[in-house]
Amino acid sequence: MTSLTLTCIGRQPNTHDVVSWQLAPLSGSLPPVLAGQCITLHTEIDGQPECRAYTLSSSPQDACWQVTIKDVGRVSRHLHQTLQVGDKIRADGPFGDFNLTNLPCKRPLLLSAGSGITPMWAMLRDELAKRPDADIRFIHSARSPEDVIFTDELATLAAAHSGVRHALILEQASADHPWIGRLTPAMLAELAPDLRERHVYLCGPAPYMAAVKTMLTELGLPPEQLHQESFVLPPAEPATTSDHFWLTLKKSGKKVKILPGQTLLAALEAAGETMMAACRAGVCGSCRCTTTGDIERQSVMTLSAQDLESGVALACSCTAKGDISLDY
Repeated sequence: MTSLTLTCIGRQPNTHDVVSWQLAPLSGSLPPVLAGQCITLHTEIDGQPECRAYTLSSSPQDACWQVTIKDVGRVSRHLHQTLQVGDKIRADGPFGDFNLTNLPCKRPLLLSAGSGITPMWAMLRDELAKRPDADIRFIHSARSPEDVIFTDELATLAAAHSGVRHALILEQASADHPWIGRLTPAMLAELAPDLRERHVYLCGPAPYMAAVKTMLTELGLPPEQLHQESFVLPPAEPATTSDHFWLTLKKSGKKVKILPGQTLLAALEAAGETMMAACRAGVCGSCRCTTTGDIERQSVMTLSAQDLESGVALACSCTAKGDISLDY
């Protein structure tokens, strides 16, 4: 994974609480990227290093990278308040397998809600650059017209490509808007009557994604035709015992209690240890560590077969099944 310093060359408000930043390298060119991939941005808040993973909303054809960020969460809010044109920021990446290159499909259906539109926007633009006549359905859900990101750009792009059909599902809209409320199976069936012949790419808040996954199953979409992006891991099983294991830090010899079902990262942070962790969902690889002992991995993204054999794990998505030691 590449680490580089970027300069902010543009800042553009998208909605009342969403801003896009354009980022360019200090010199040379950006590393290759696939539409839908993410980068990790590093910043400092109150003297402490912080980082967060964000999906790129730019297309690989663009000369710069673009991140589109909602003003929610500690790091995102800090960037809204501080990151201005001319500022420099460190980034790692790109990373991620949620893209139409690794998951190709001739007739995709893109489903998103809220800021989940960012990888879809990148994937849509990239696919049309490669296949201008591509048959693509794009259904986006938002609270109101004022909350739709890229609304004008999406309408312009759809008007220029006859194969693109898009619909906005709005919870709050004027009476003449055709799709009011939340996405339903009936809406899906009407907007994508050939659903079972398409591959579906899904991104948005966890409750939305869970609801849509259920709808797609009810409508008969084969499971292998659903691809989803999420920075939220399934909740760990709650500990049913007061027993704990010991996590020993190899460098210092410090012993940290870790409960059954608790991630290595959570145990470390509870003990006052600091570890770099951007996505906290087993996607970006920033919390790589080397372990010895019996562990259970919820994610192995970014890890090679050799990594797994060597005991490398992602602390944010790994639990202990006994006493272990760890180095990071």
